[in-house]
Amino acid sequence: MQRSMLVPHRWPGRPLRASLLERPNRFLALCKIGRATVEAHVPDRGRCLDLLVPGQELTLVEAGGPLRRTRHTVLLARSRLSPRTWVGLDPGGAPRLVAEALRRELLPPLAGLRAARSEIAVRQSRIDLLLSGGVLCEVKSVGAARDGVALFPDAPTSRGLRHLLLLSALARRGRRCALVFCTQRGDVRAVAPDERIDPAFAGALRFASRSGVQILALRCSAHPRGMDLLGEVPVLL
Repeated sequence: MQRSMLVPHRWPGRPLRASLLERPNRFLALCKIGRATVEAHVPDRGRCLDLLVPGQELTLVEAGGPLRRTRHTVLLARSRLSPRTWVGLDPGGAPRLVAEALRRELLPPLAGLRAARSEIAVRQSRIDLLLSGGVLCEVKSVGAARDGVALFPDAPTSRGLRHLLLLSALARRGRRCALVFCTQRGDVRAVAPDERIDPAFAGALRFASRSGVQILALRCSAHPRGMDLLGEVPVLL
């Protein structure tokens, strides 16, 4: 196992150091690179209250596209709290990190399973991964943290609640299901639902666990050149 090998970010290119001027909306950041002001796409639609604040250090990459008004994408933000770790801001990249962690056998409760397909239509929802053996695996990216514990969500999530209820129903009918929290920061020792932000999600997570859904967490360390997969951490229910 090459645990120190970084998984490249979804967007290739030279990482650029920047600072945040403002976030006009959840998709857009105005950033300073040297003396230049640039617009950058923010992949993380969450609040990122402790990360995307004016003056915060960011890592950008030139990654636009013909349908995008921005030439840059925000990859990482520097945490304001010691040890001021980098935090990944790409929720859409979390399933590929979990798929690679499975390949490297870094999630022992799912040992022997591999990602077979992504974005699986199940009833009226889409589940992130179909694993070998027909196992359904939903992935939730986590960026917020408090006192060494990663917290999800950072805003109420009706979609996350819907996924939990679906997996719970399927698990009660005998389908093997899992939910993996992918923490995109290396300074945490565990993951927990944030009761204050979304008590409904927290309650549904405990119900899912009782229903037989495997609740796991993968800790990753974010770097300008990629993500380091550090292994499993506990989920505090």
